[in-house]
Parts: sequence; C-alpha cells; structure tokens
Amino acid sequence: MMDFDFIDGIGWRDVVLVLAAMAGVYLVLLVTRLFQVGGRRRDGKKAEAKLRLSGWQPSGADAAPVSPAQPQPEPAAPEQQEFARELAKSNVEVELERLRRESAYQRDELARLAEEVSQLKASRNVSPLYNEAMALAQQGMSAAGIAGRCGISIGEAELVASLARSGTAFEHHEQGEDRDERNTDSGNRHHG
Repeated sequence: MMDFDFIDGIGWRDVVLVLAAMAGVYLVLLVTRLFQVGGRRRDGKKAEAKLRLSGWQPSGADAAPVSPAQPQPEPAAPEQQEFARELAKSNVEVELERLRRESAYQRDELARLAEEVSQLKASRNVSPLYNEAMALAQQGMSAAGIAGRCGISIGEAELVASLARSGTAFEHHEQGEDRDERNTDSGNRHHG
C-alpha cells in the first residue's frame, strides 16, 4: 500500500471539515451569482415595463441592437397601452379640477376682500354716524331709501349718495391737498 506519513497528523474528521468548508464557500459563491443574475433581469424587466407604459418605442437610429442572449421584450397589449393613456389622462383631469376649485376659491376671496377694502375706504372718509348710509349708497340704494333706513334727512342722504359716487374723485382731491400742504409747509420754512 501507499505510505501516507503526512496524513498521520490529519484525521478523517479534519478532512471532512475541510471538504465541508470548501462546499460552503462554493455554495455562497453560487448563491451570490444567482442573485446578481436575478437582479439584472428584474432591473431589465422594470425598465422595459416603464418604456411600455410610457408608450415610447425606439425608432431606427435610436434603437439599440438587442443581443440574442437578451430575451426580447413582449409587446404591450393594446389594452395595457390604452389603460396607461387613460390613467395618465385621468390624473391630469383630477389635477385640473383641483386647480379649478382652487382658482374659484381665490376669485371669491379676492372679490370679498375688494368689497371689504371699498367699504373701509368709504368709512374712513365719513363720520361714524354715516357709515351705514355710505355703505348703502355704495350698493346703489336711493337717497329716500337711505334716509328711511338710517333715520337721517333726505338732504343728508343725498349728500352721502353724492359722496359715494364721487368717492374716488374725493380721495384724489384729498391726496392732492396733502401734497399742496407739504409743499406750502416746506415753502413757509424757507421763507420764515
């Protein structure tokens, strides 16, 4: 028989352990390789699915040559393409409706604020006694109606209605007087 002197220090148990370790390393390498290949397939299928849903198809110059080793992508069924288009269309319609509602709300809010500003401007220039009369005049109520509702004379109601109609002209005139007073005051300082 053969002489296995170098094996005298190594027992069967050690040989089995070394073989098991080698088999374990080999299995780990195989599993790692399988996950790499499987990951590439999943990534490729995801990219293909995105392209199919977007409706993009490569044309002559843009088309990349497909190697025979790669599986040919299955063409998307017309139902899938139609579904993708309808889904995109409905998403756009939902967003458009949301924007319309938001725009209508903003318009209403702007109209409310404009009305409030006009009422504040009118009340700023009128005595507190005539605030309600000025508001009614701005809404277009007649002098007789204003007088009856506010308990003032018809002459006062006509004056308030007149002020309401010429409110913007009155404001411009008032602003001009303010400028004239500043100019006069500065002129008096130089002369005095």
